Formats: sequence, structure tokens, C-alpha cells
Amino acid sequence: MADKKATTSSTSRRAALRAQQQAQETARKRRRIIGVVAGVIIIAVGVIAVVLGLNHKSNDVPTTGQITPPSATTDGVYTLNPNKAKKDVPTVTVFQDYQCPACKDAEDTLGKQFNELSAKGEIRLQYHTMTFLDQNMQNDSSTRAAMAAAAADVVGKYETYHDVVYRHQPEEGVGYTDDQLRKTFAEEAGITGKNLTTFQHIYDNKQTEQFVKNANDKGLQELQKFGSASTPAFFVNGKPWQGWQNFQSVPSANELLQAIKKAH
Repeated sequence: MADKKATTSSTSRRAALRAQQQAQETARKRRRIIGVVAGVIIIAVGVIAVVLGLNHKSNDVPTTGQITPPSATTDGVYTLNPNKAKKDVPTVTVFQDYQCPACKDAEDTLGKQFNELSAKGEIRLQYHTMTFLDQNMQNDSSTRAAMAAAAADVVGKYETYHDVVYRHQPEEGVGYTDDQLRKTFAEEAGITGKNLTTFQHIYDNKQTEQFVKNANDKGLQELQKFGSASTPAFFVNGKPWQGWQNFQSVPSANELLQAIKKAH
């Protein structure tokens, strides 16, 4: 009888031990599962954070306050295709006003060739936008057009938008409408979707107004150093260049380049 009790007791202890071991193993598995799930959650959160961070960076445009377009200096000088310019190429700086008829004539004659030379890295092309014709014409059309072009630069469409504005320059004194500047011209320049929303927000909230005003002030100071404050004005390597006026017809890009190099 005693042996039977001892055997039963031993069996109970073994069963209890197995139960304890099973419980411990189950607990270990549970901890491993929890650890894996936690790790997955941490990784997922990290991925989401990175994605959100990248998205924020790609759309990192202040919704309020004044901004400087990414292709321009605070003095108002835009540089087109800055990474394409070859070593020691001439820098061509063009002072323009979007209401200036002579500026449109110059654009019609030389604009396409300037863009081509800039895209090939044969020149470093800069634009300095003036707005003083607002006072002469008693409107604010030059300023609004310049503000819109600056907003277009924020969404990577400055060059195209700039060309569209000149292509549709109205009769002298008529000026551009807001609908043209914020919608019609934007669409023609290929500004769509989220970029259009961003562009219109910047324009509607006048976030480039101070940049445009400063550009005009700095431009006038620069032009007055050379005894003139009119547009268009062309400079090669910081020196006035009158050679652009010698073209009686539309030149080829190479003909324009050779004329620029003579002044280089």
C-alpha cells in the first residue's frame, strides 16, 4: 500500500513538473510572439515616420509667411539650369518687366535660343524681374505677374510660366487678370494637381510679394550704377551688353552664342 502511495506521489510530482514546464514553455512562446509583434509594430511605425518625413520634405512649402523661390537669390536673380552650366561659360543676366513691350519683343526674338543655350550648359542664364512699370501704367500687373512667376518656381515651372506670360502679354496698360495668372497661364505651363493647389495658395496669399518688391529695388540699384533704369537690359558677366540689339531677324542659337562670346 505504501509503495502504491509512493508511486502515485511520484507520478503526481512528474505531472506537476511537466505542467510547470509546459506553462513555462507557453510563457516563453508568448513572450517571443509579443516580442516579434512589438518589433513589427516598431518597424512599421518607423517606416510610416520615414514616409511621412519624405512626403513632408517633398512638400515643404510654408503655408503662411513670405518665401524666396528656390531658383532665385534674395536679391531677385533667377538662375536657369544652374547644374548644367559648363565651366567658364558666360553669364547672361536679363532685366525684364512683364508689362514691357520691348521685353516681349526681345523674348520673341531671343527667348527660345537663350533657353536652348541654357539647357545645353553653353551659358549661365539669369533673369532679374522688375516691376517699376506698375507706376507708369498705374496698375499692379507687373507685380502680380512677377509674384505668380515666383510661385511657379516653387513648383518647378518658372521657365515655362515665364515664357507663357510673355506669350500672352496684353496691350500696353491693359494688364493681366488674376484669372489668367492663377489659372489660365498655370494650366498652359503644365502646373496641375497638387502643384496647382500649392501654386494658387502661394499666389492668393501673396507669399512672394516681399521677394518681388525686393527684386525690383535691388534691380533698380544695379541698373542705376550704369546710368539706366529701363528694360530690357542685358548683361554679360556683369557688364552691359548692347549686342542683343544687332539682330534684325531671329538668330540661331549658335549665332546668339557667338555674339555673347564676343562680349565675354
